Amino acid sequence: MSDRAVVSAVAGMGGVGKTQLAAKYASENKAKFPGGVCWLNGQTGDLIAQILDRVQTSLTPEQLTEKVKELSEPKKIAVWCWRHWLPNGRVLIVLDDVAEWAKVRSLLPTDDRFRVLVTTRRQDLLPKQVTIALDVLEPEEARSLLASLEEHERVERDPETADRLCAALGYLPLGIELVGSYLQHDRYRTIAQVIGSLQEKGMQDPVLVRSDEDDLLAERGVKAAFDLTWETLEPEAQRVARLLSYFALDWIEWDLAERVMRRVEGETYELGGLKARLENASLVQFEQEVPGWCRLHPLIRQYLREEEAVVVREIGEAAFRSAFVEEMIVIASRMPHNPTTKDIERFEGVRPHLQEVAEQHTEGLQGDDLLWSFVSLARFYQGQGLYRQAEAWYAECLNVTESRFAGDHPDVALSLNNLALLYDSQGRLSEAESLYLRSLEMTQRLFAGDHPAVARSLNNLAWLYDSQGRLSEAEPLYLRSLEMRQRLFAGDHPAVARSLNTLGAFYYEQGRVTEAEPLLAHALAMREKILGSDHPDTADTRQWLADVRRAMQGAPPPQRKASIIRRILRQIRSLIQKILRWFRDR
Repeated sequence: MSDRAVVSAVAGMGGVGKTQLAAKYASENKAKFPGGVCWLNGQTGDLIAQILDRVQTSLTPEQLTEKVKELSEPKKIAVWCWRHWLPNGRVLIVLDDVAEWAKVRSLLPTDDRFRVLVTTRRQDLLPKQVTIALDVLEPEEARSLLASLEEHERVERDPETADRLCAALGYLPLGIELVGSYLQHDRYRTIAQVIGSLQEKGMQDPVLVRSDEDDLLAERGVKAAFDLTWETLEPEAQRVARLLSYFALDWIEWDLAERVMRRVEGETYELGGLKARLENASLVQFEQEVPGWCRLHPLIRQYLREEEAVVVREIGEAAFRSAFVEEMIVIASRMPHNPTTKDIERFEGVRPHLQEVAEQHTEGLQGDDLLWSFVSLARFYQGQGLYRQAEAWYAECLNVTESRFAGDHPDVALSLNNLALLYDSQGRLSEAESLYLRSLEMTQRLFAGDHPAVARSLNNLAWLYDSQGRLSEAEPLYLRSLEMRQRLFAGDHPAVARSLNTLGAFYYEQGRVTEAEPLLAHALAMREKILGSDHPDTADTRQWLADVRRAMQGAPPPQRKASIIRRILRQIRSLIQKILRWFRDR
C-alpha cells in the first residue's frame, strides 16, 4: 500500500459538469469514507482558513486557535490538521476548481488515509494517468437533460427545435441546466423564443445567468464560469483566443491561425507555446487524432466575440477581422475554374471559414475580393458535381452585387456571367441565354468600345448558340470577340489564342477547313510560345489542326459527327434537367 495520499483529477472547460460529477461521486461513495468528506474551494485563495473551518480534532476551539498561533506557517498548520483529523478512517478531500497546482499542493494531506479529488479547467494540471478529461454531453443526453428540467413537455412536443437549442448551447451541461431551469419558471416561453433570444443577446441573455431561484449545484452562470478561465490567461493568449472567434464553428488549423496573426504582428510572429496554453486552459477543443487543429465550443466562441467587441470599441479598429478576411480571400483566389481532387481536398479544411466570410464579413469588400468569397465556394461544389450548392453560391453572389451596386456595375455583369456558365454546363440553356444576354448588354453599356469583359460575353453567348446549332447567330459573335481581343491585346495573348482556337474549331466542325486551318495554325504558334508545347491547351489546338490538315488532304472530318453528337447530348441533358426540376418542385 502507498504511504501517500491518492490524488485524482477531473478536467474540462467551465460548465462541463466537473463539480457536479465530484458531488455525485462523494454522495454515492459516502460509506467508503468514514472519516468524512471535506469540500474545499480551489479558487478563493484562503485554503488554510477553509481547512481550519472544516477540521475536527480533540482540541477545543480556543486550544485550536492557540495551536495555529504556535505553528504560524500555513504548511505546518495544514500538516497538523491532517494528522489530527477526526473521525478516523478514510477521508475524501474534494478540491474544486483549481487553477494553480503549485499554490495548493503543499497544503494537501500526504497520508494514505486521504483521497484527494481535484476539479480543474486545466488539462495539464496533473499527469494524464490520474486525470479524467470531461467532455460535453452527447446530443441525446442533452435533450433528455433539458426535458427533465423544463417539466412542461415542450421538448417532447418539438424535439427538433429542442435539438437546435442544445446544439446552440454546444451540449454544455451548465448551459442546458440554466436554460432548463429558466424554462421551468416560465411555462409560456417557447424553445424557439429562447433560441432567438440567445442569438440576439449572446452571453448577456438572462437564460445563461444563474438566478437565486435556480435549484442548481453550480454557483455561477455561463459567463461567470468562463470569466474565471479568461482571467488566468496572459494578454497574448487572450489576443489569439479573440482572433479564433472570427473563424467558423469548425476545425481550425493552427498554422492558418498563425498566418492570420502574422498579418497583424509581422512575418516573424509564432504562436509557440500559446497553442498548448489555450488547449490546457480548456478554452479550445482538440483531439489527439487530429494534431495541429483546434476548434471552439459555441458558447466559448460567443464569449470571445463579446470580448473582442469590447476591445474593438476601445481601440476603434478590428485588426483581427481585417487580417482574417484578407487571408481567407487570398486562399479563395487560388481556387481554379476546374478544381482537381487535390484542390478540393486542400480547400475542404478552409471551406467553413471562407463560408463564414461570405455570410458575415463581406461588408467593405470590393471588386475581385467580394466576388472570390462566393465564386471559390461555388467552384468547390461545382468541381464535385454538386450543382445545387454551386448554384446557391453563384446566385448569392449575384444577389449581393445587385443589392450593393445600383444599376450597371462590372461585378454584377460578371456575376450574371458566372451563373450563366453554370446553367450552360447543366444544359439549362434558356436560363443561361437570358443571363448571358443581360451580362453582354450591361458590359456594353459600361464599357464604350473595346473591353475584355465585352469580348468575354460575346464569346460565351456565341458558344451557347453554337452548342444549340444556331450557327448563323454564333459566327458573328465569335468574330466580334476575336477581333476585339486582337485590338485589345497586341502580340501574343492567351485570350486571343483562345478565340482563334474556338473559331477555328467552329469552322472545322462545319467542314470549312480552309478557313479553319490558318486560325488554328496561328493559335498553335501562339500557345506554344505562351504556354509551352506540353500544356493541355496547346495539345488540344495541335489535335484540332491535325484533324483539319487531314481533312484538307481528303480525309472525312470526324469531328463534324462528334459535334452533332455533342449538341444532341446537351439537348438531352437539358431535357433531363427540366424533368428533374419538375419533380423537385411538385
